[in-house]
Amino acid sequence: MNLLEAVRIAFLALFTNKLRAALTMLGIVIGVGAVIGMLAMGNGFQSFLNGQFAQLGAGNFYVAPFVDSNEIDALTAARLTAADAEAILQPGRAPAVADVAIEWSGDVQASGAGQRRSASVRAVNANWFSVTPQEMGPGRLFTADEDAQRARVAVIGRNLASDLYGSPEAAVGQRLNLNGVGFEVVGVLATEEGSFSIGADPAEAAFIPYHTGIARLFRNETNDDINVSIMTVKARSVAEIDAALRQTTAVLREEHRLTYQDNDFTIINPEQIAAQLNVVIGGFNAFLGLVAGISLIVGGIGIMNIMLVSVTERTREIGLRKAVGARRRDILMQFLIEALVLCLVGGALGIGLGYLLSFVSTFILVALFQAEGAVATVNLGNILLATGIAAAIGIAFGFFPALTAARLNPIEALRTE
Repeated sequence: MNLLEAVRIAFLALFTNKLRAALTMLGIVIGVGAVIGMLAMGNGFQSFLNGQFAQLGAGNFYVAPFVDSNEIDALTAARLTAADAEAILQPGRAPAVADVAIEWSGDVQASGAGQRRSASVRAVNANWFSVTPQEMGPGRLFTADEDAQRARVAVIGRNLASDLYGSPEAAVGQRLNLNGVGFEVVGVLATEEGSFSIGADPAEAAFIPYHTGIARLFRNETNDDINVSIMTVKARSVAEIDAALRQTTAVLREEHRLTYQDNDFTIINPEQIAAQLNVVIGGFNAFLGLVAGISLIVGGIGIMNIMLVSVTERTREIGLRKAVGARRRDILMQFLIEALVLCLVGGALGIGLGYLLSFVSTFILVALFQAEGAVATVNLGNILLATGIAAAIGIAFGFFPALTAARLNPIEALRTE
């Protein structure tokens, strides 16, 4: 018997017992669909997180004035200042660092054009807008000279501009009061609401020159040891980020005169966090795949059961085939291909179910995890994996019934009623 004839007979047997075949394939359909749907959900969430971390800027990492009091000397206090940023940028001290942005933030009452609301103010140096990727709308950014001169100018987020002035375009040139201190709005950011960032949402915040903010709004909140709430360091390239981390740490320890003591600052590397999250998500995907794989095993047992029933029902047919010259391997191949076809058809239906579950998974990502823009994606690798699993189950669980059929004695088989 050739391969095509075996496949034809397998499909004939499938259509002869439609209901039985459908119920047998149900475990495979559910298992394959669950594997594809779960992996699609994991892929979508992973892509969403990677995209969110990418918004922080490729090659950026952060320094904050935080220490772990459980791990360091009780006499060590956190420290981070604007002078530290200047030291990092001194020629030769951190050659892998391209730029440094500093920030101090706080909440204030903002008012303008007769409207009032609470808002976050982020006092930043002019470098912040080039180090941290933002989309610019109407107007302009403030300059380093305006920062040095403590100019009362502000760049505000699109939502804050719309709430106070009606639209981003109308806000440019208007007066903005922050805790009673007047500023001129010189520009509006077009960054979308909810964009991933360290600190307050850029769409909701007001950005003012760093030295202006320290002198006029936050002078009672800072001191000689801490006048920077977050420092953003940009490496010259993604490949140099590890070198930039080491050099920044060395400069800060030197500036803070640390010898044997632990760091009195904390470095936050989004690349490392993203890598750790990807490992967690990968493990979660593996767990979901394992759970879904149980359905495949149950489906495989169902395949074995129905194939044993089929062998029993067709014992006389097997005896007749052997009597007219069919070899053991012909009988083995026939029943093995029937099991394989049963699993592959079920796998094909399961792939369709997996696509349907991917759409449901997209809804779950948005509704439950607030992952706006996340899309559960079914990739070719997932389809090939599911198809391979279905084929493997067909071979693994169909082999014993096929072997049982191949070993039947033709004389005893022909005597079977």
